[in-house]
Amino acid sequence: MGQDGVRNEYVEADLFVLASFAEGVPVVLMEAMACGVPVISTRIAGIPELVEDGKNGILVAPGDVDGLAAAMRMLIESSEMRRLLGAAAREKVAREYDLSRNGEAMAELFERYLDVAA
Repeated sequence: MGQDGVRNEYVEADLFVLASFAEGVPVVLMEAMACGVPVISTRIAGIPELVEDGKNGILVAPGDVDGLAAAMRMLIESSEMRRLLGAAAREKVAREYDLSRNGEAMAELFERYLDVAA
């Protein structure tokens, strides 16, 4: 499926669930969040850097099937919670994971480092 097809799937989704035991900071979570889709994932590795439990998504312990089901049920039953988490998720990704802004910040760091090293 091409990128446009993937984007269309996010747009049609009510929520995005990624239950995993091993991830870094998954691009699929960033993509879903950038599309304003509320996310549920597991509290492992780098995911809590992206998903702040109760603020812009829901985190559950890895292997906690009951907790995952409860989080899914809560979002399925509350359109307002989905709307709030989805909006906060989109805002976080736009603010902290913008490629142009992050590239500029990295270039500034390199320039400062080169100035100090010279």
